Amino acid sequence: MTHLCSHPGRYLWIPVILLLLGGCDGNSGSTPATNDEKPIRPARMMTLETPSELASRRFSGRVEPAETTTLSFRVPGQIETLNADVGDEVSEGDTLGQLDQRDFRLQVRETESQLDSVRATLEEARKNWQRGKELVDTGAISDAEFDRLESAYEQARAKRNATREALETARSALDDTVLEAPFDGVINRRMVEPFEQVSPQRPVFSIDNIETVEVEVSIPERLMQFRNHLEDVHVYMPVLDNRIFDARVENVRLDVSPDTQAYPVRVAVNNPERELLPGMTAEVSFKASLTDTPWDDSFLIPVEALFEKEDQPHVWVWDPDSGEVASRPVTTESLEADSVRITGKISAGEQIVVAGAQHLEEGQKVSRLEGGVVQ
Repeated sequence: MTHLCSHPGRYLWIPVILLLLGGCDGNSGSTPATNDEKPIRPARMMTLETPSELASRRFSGRVEPAETTTLSFRVPGQIETLNADVGDEVSEGDTLGQLDQRDFRLQVRETESQLDSVRATLEEARKNWQRGKELVDTGAISDAEFDRLESAYEQARAKRNATREALETARSALDDTVLEAPFDGVINRRMVEPFEQVSPQRPVFSIDNIETVEVEVSIPERLMQFRNHLEDVHVYMPVLDNRIFDARVENVRLDVSPDTQAYPVRVAVNNPERELLPGMTAEVSFKASLTDTPWDDSFLIPVEALFEKEDQPHVWVWDPDSGEVASRPVTTESLEADSVRITGKISAGEQIVVAGAQHLEEGQKVSRLEGGVVQ
């Protein structure tokens, strides 16, 4: 597995590593023989990959729901039924629980009756106002008497409107005795039991939306310089035989987590089949594009591929046509775990020796060794 690179820079201790590697050669102090006298030496090699391709790095995390919501009744009352428990999968609109509705139904009926009475009063007041309007025009009644009729009509109309609103409130309260799932999800907590008396806003259920899940991982600070280049994100699920799921970066926090001393990065995965469940272990693979960065002409190779020559790191480049190796000077940019990033007069597609570099000489014939078989 390749790694994202750390801060660029020259590493003065690379030659020390090369010197130690060179010290492992038992013949380092002897006079080398001519190339004609040297047998063809098998060596492990690697092909340099296109620098503009992606360097990858994996991090571990756990699956979390993309959305968690706490549900509660909006009105007080005694719980009559609970239709869901922890772990149940529910669909949007499913009834999860219900309060005792007797008092609420009674309130609705009483308010409906009041509205009927108020409407009758309003109709009588309207007729009186209409007759009064005709009488005041003919002078049969005084303006003061008409004003009293008009005021009674306006009061009856205002009472009708207020009673209508009271009925809407009573009906809404009755509806609020039923608790429904706001979306497709999984119940992760139930905080009450049947027949309990609950107050408004007291948590009853906690529900997870797992149509989309998220995984949070911690990125070390040396990799934060690539936060705007993260792409081709995948999530590996060990519990599902390492199945791979496409993912996307949701956010990159720019403050260090006090627990990990690293930067939290959250990725999202579409989960329509609900295969990924909260708490599952996951591995997130990021690839950071090196295109248009200071590293877009670099290559990541094993440290063992380097050797020291004329006080500068070199690599052996193998010519498959002649079977010979030639040394090329390179510059070390950064050291990353067991690899080193280099630049120099090397190109993608060329093959370099990655093991036994200290034992080769300029122009020596070499055969490619793969899987323990000499080719």
